[in-house]
Amino acid sequence: MSTNKFYQLVDIPDARYSHNESINYGDIALDCETKTTSILEAINFISLSLSTKFESDKAELSEIGYLTCIIADLAELGIATNKISSSAYYSSGYLDGKNDN
Repeated sequence: MSTNKFYQLVDIPDARYSHNESINYGDIALDCETKTTSILEAINFISLSLSTKFESDKAELSEIGYLTCIIADLAELGIATNKISSSAYYSSGYLDGKNDN
């Protein structure tokens, strides 16, 4: 199973109950971990931009409101990718332990 889009990761099966051996849980975990880091970097960049805009005389309330909504959405995505990464790392470890027996 190859994942090209984020939405494909949302419902990856639990390795304990799935017999689909084509899923590379380690790769999925690493991909989601990388996505989480990128999302957090984006949140940081937007937050700093928001702070700069707020301090300038040119700050428009609608722009600030728009950026805060983006930050909230990115935070939710970061939580989701972190959860998927944790689950995938667990499944990867489970399968590694199962294959060592």
